[in-house]
Amino acid sequence: MKLGIKLALLSTVLVGAVVATTSWVFTQSLRRAGEREVDTELHSDALLVSHAVRTGQLAEDVLTELPRPGLSWLWVREGRVTRAKLTKEVERERIAVESRCIENRPSDGREQLIGGQRYRSLSVDAGSGSHGCLLRSLDGVIDRARSVQTTLFAVGRGAVLLALLCSGLLGFALMGRVRRLLAAMQQAAGGNFDVELPLDGHDELTAIARGLDQMIRKLRGAQAELKSSAAHDREASLAAKLRGQLLPLHPSMSGFEFSARIIPAQQGGGDFYETYQGERASFVAVGNISGSGVQPGLTMVIVDSLLLASLRSAREQVPSPAAVLRQVGAALYESLRKRMHDEQMVSVLLLRHDGGGKVTFSGNLPLLLLYRDGPRSVEQLEVDRSGLAVSTQLDEKLSDRSVQLSAGDALILLTDGITDAHNHQGVRLQPERLSSEIVKTARTGTAAELRDHLLDVVSDYVGTPSRDLTVVVLRRDPATSKSQQGSK
Repeated sequence: MKLGIKLALLSTVLVGAVVATTSWVFTQSLRRAGEREVDTELHSDALLVSHAVRTGQLAEDVLTELPRPGLSWLWVREGRVTRAKLTKEVERERIAVESRCIENRPSDGREQLIGGQRYRSLSVDAGSGSHGCLLRSLDGVIDRARSVQTTLFAVGRGAVLLALLCSGLLGFALMGRVRRLLAAMQQAAGGNFDVELPLDGHDELTAIARGLDQMIRKLRGAQAELKSSAAHDREASLAAKLRGQLLPLHPSMSGFEFSARIIPAQQGGGDFYETYQGERASFVAVGNISGSGVQPGLTMVIVDSLLLASLRSAREQVPSPAAVLRQVGAALYESLRKRMHDEQMVSVLLLRHDGGGKVTFSGNLPLLLLYRDGPRSVEQLEVDRSGLAVSTQLDEKLSDRSVQLSAGDALILLTDGITDAHNHQGVRLQPERLSSEIVKTARTGTAAELRDHLLDVVSDYVGTPSRDLTVVVLRRDPATSKSQQGSK
C-alpha cells in the first residue's frame, strides 16, 4: 500500500513539474515574441516617418494616419510639443511624458514605466530641431502571455489530477501483483512450490514473475530429485544390506582357488554369487537380477533360496546344473511372472565340479572366459542364452556343458556391469582388452590378484559404475584338495 501511494505521488509530482516547466517556457517564449513584434512595428513606423520627412511631407500627418492600435506619439518642434496622439493611459501621465520627450530624448528600444504600465519607446529625428517620440504598450503582449499561462496552468492542474488518479489506480493494480509475487516467494521460501503467479502481461513485473516461476519449477524439480535420491539411497542401503547378509561367509569350491568380489552400483544392483558343497560335488552360482534398489535384492533372496533348496533336495547324488535351473526357473515363473507380475530378468550360471578338474555348467551369464595356463591363452565359452522366470518350458533352452581344466587354468565369470562397461565418450570396453589383462596377470598372480586387477581396469575405464561390477575367479590348483577362500 505504501509503495503504491509513493508511486502515485511521485508520478504526480513529475507530471506537475513537467507541466509547470512547459507552461513557463512557453509563456516566456510567447512574451519575447510579442516584444519583438512591438519593436518591429515601432521601427516600421519610424521608417515611415523618416521617409515622409525626406519627401517633404508632414510627419504629424503620417503618424495620424497610422492605424496602429495602442500607439502613442508626440511631435516636438523648437522645444515644445506641437502635436500628439495619446492613449487614455498615457494621457493621464501627459505632463510627465511630454517632459521626458522634450528634455530627454529617448534612445531606441528603451523601456519606460508610465502609469504603472510598461511601454517601449523609440525616437525619430526629423532635423531642424524637431523630433518625434513613439510609445507602444507592452501590457497587451504581457496580458496575452499571462492569459496563455493561466490557461496552461489550468490544463496542467487537470493533467496533474488526472495523472494522480491514473497513477493511483495503476499503483494499486501494480501493488496487487507485487503482493502476489511476495506471497509466492514467501510460500516458496517455506518449501511450498505449488504456487500461482501473475504471468499475464508483457511488462517488467510479468518478466519477474516468469523468472520466479522458472526458479520455482527448478526448485520443485530439485526437491523431487532430492526426495527420489533419498529414497534411492535408502533402497540402495537396504539392497546392500540384503546382499551382505545373502553372500556366503566362506565361499569355496573344492579343487579350486576361489575368489569373488562385487563393486556395487550407487543405486544398488542385483549381482550375487553362491557356493554349495555337496557330498560328491561342489557348486558355484553367479547371477544377475535386472533393475536397481530393493526389488532386485528381494528377488535375489528368492533366487538364492530356491537354488540352495533345489541343491539340497536333489534326489540324485550329483544333480545336473540344467535340471536344478529348470526347477528354479519353474518356481520363479510361478512366483514372479504369474503372481507378482514382475518383469525382471534373472540370469544365473550354475557350475559343478565333480573332481579332477572337470567342470559342468549350465545357464546364462554375459561372459564366461577360460584361461589356459599352458599356452597362455583366453577363450570365451558358450553359455545358454535364456534367462530364468521367462517360461516354464526350459527343457530345450537349458543344457549342460563341460570343460576340463588343468593345473593353473582358470574360469573367469563376469556380469553385465563389466561386459557393458563404457567410458565417458560412450566407447565400450572390448573383451579383447579383458583377455589381454587376464594373460598379463594370471601367469604369476593369484586368483584374488587377478580378480582385483580386472576390477581396477574396469573401474579406471568407467569411473563411477552405473551397474554392479562382479568378477568371480576359479583357479585350478591340483596341489590342494581344498580351495583357498576369496574375499566377498
